[in-house]
Amino acid sequence: MGRMRIAVRSLGCKVNQAESDSLVGMLAALEPQIVEPSEGAELVVINTCSVTTTAESTARKEIRRARRANPDAFIVVTGCYAELAPEQVAELGADVVVPNRNKAELPRVILEHFGLPADPITTPPNEFWGAGERGLYNDRVRAFIKIQDGCNAGCAYCIIPRTRGRERHRDWREVTDEAEALIAAGYKELVLTGVRLGSYAGHPRGVAGLVSELAALGTPLRLSSLEPEDTGRELLKTIAAHAPLVRPHLHLSLQTGSDRLLALMGRRYDSAYYRELVRTARELVAGFALTTDVIAGLPTESEAEHRQTMEFLRQVRPSRTHVFTYTPRPKTKAARLPQVPFAVRKERTRQLIELAARLAEENVRPLIGGRTTVLVEKANGGSGYGHTPDYYEVEVVGEGLHAGEDVTVQVQEAHGYLLRARVDSET
Repeated sequence: MGRMRIAVRSLGCKVNQAESDSLVGMLAALEPQIVEPSEGAELVVINTCSVTTTAESTARKEIRRARRANPDAFIVVTGCYAELAPEQVAELGADVVVPNRNKAELPRVILEHFGLPADPITTPPNEFWGAGERGLYNDRVRAFIKIQDGCNAGCAYCIIPRTRGRERHRDWREVTDEAEALIAAGYKELVLTGVRLGSYAGHPRGVAGLVSELAALGTPLRLSSLEPEDTGRELLKTIAAHAPLVRPHLHLSLQTGSDRLLALMGRRYDSAYYRELVRTARELVAGFALTTDVIAGLPTESEAEHRQTMEFLRQVRPSRTHVFTYTPRPKTKAARLPQVPFAVRKERTRQLIELAARLAEENVRPLIGGRTTVLVEKANGGSGYGHTPDYYEVEVVGEGLHAGEDVTVQVQEAHGYLLRARVDSET
C-alpha cells in the first residue's frame, strides 16, 4: 500500500513518549513515514496528558490543530486526557478515542481502519502495554524504556492514579532483553521511565538492581523523574559505582519546601529528608546534578510557606526547576481545600520562575570556558544539539557532527538553560 504519512504527538511525560515509540513499532505494516502534523498526514495519533489543566488545554489545542491541518486524516486520541474526558475529546475532532485502560487496542483499531490484520503480537493482551516494540519515531539516539506504570501514592492534588491505575512492574529480565535489542539496533543512550519509577519492584533489589544489570551492558543509562522517598542510599551508591555511564543526574520532585504542606498533600517525605538526600547524592556521585518541580500556590499555602519554598530552593540549588501554578483538579482531595487566590498563585509562580532562572545562571557560570562531553541528538550542517551527562542542554558548533556521537566540547557561553559550545579541537 506504500508508505503512510503518520504524525505522532506525545504530550507530557516520558512514559507517553515510550508508549508512542512502541506504537509506531507495532504499525510496521503501514510502512510509516513519520511527519509533523502540519506536513499533511493520513494518520495522526495524539497521546495526551492531564497532569495539569494547562496540559489538558494543550491537548485540546493539539487536537483542533491536527484536524484543521489534516481534514481527511484518521485522528486517534489516547492518553490521560482521553481517559478523563473521552466525550470532550471526540467533540474536538477525534475519529476514535482510546482511553489509557484500552491502550493495548491502539494497533488493532488503527490497522483495521486501514484494512490490515492485527495479529496477537501486535495487540498483546498484557496490561503492561507500551514496551518491547520499537518504531521509527525517533532518530535512534535515545530510547525510552517503560519499566513501571500506575501509582498507589494518592497525593492530594494529583489525578494520575485515576488515569493510570494501580502500580504494575515489568520483570527485569524482560527489560534487559529490550535494552539489548535497542543497543543492537543502534541506540546510544537508554532512559528508564515509569509513572512512579522509584517504586519499581520487578527486580529483587528494585530499581537499583535493575540499574546494575543494565549498566553491565555498557551503554549510557539515565533515570527519569523519581519521588524522593523512593530514592535511597542504595540507588545513589549504584549510580556512583557506574557513573558517568549511569548519568549523574536525577530529577527529584520537591513540590514545596513547607513540611506542613508536604504532609497535607500526602507527600511521603519532609524537607529534612530531601535536603539530606541531595547532600548525600552530591557526596557520593561525582558531578551530580539536581533538577526538580515545585508547585506555586498549593491549597492553604501561606506567604510564609511560599518564602520557605524559595529559601529551600536556594539551599538545594537545582540546576533547573520546573515551576507549575496549582490548579484544582476535580475529584482530588486538594480541590476541596481552601484555595489561594488565583492572582496570588500567579505572582508566586512568577517569583519562583525568577528565582529558578537566577539559580540556573549561578550554577552554569562555572561551566563557561570548561570542557564537557555531549551526546549529539540532532545535527544539521555545522551545528548540533544534545545533552551533557549532567543533563545540560547544549548547542554545539562544529563541522561533520552526526547524531549519536559523543563529542568533547568547550563551553563558550550560556543563554538561560542552554549552553553554547564548540567542538574541542584539542581532542
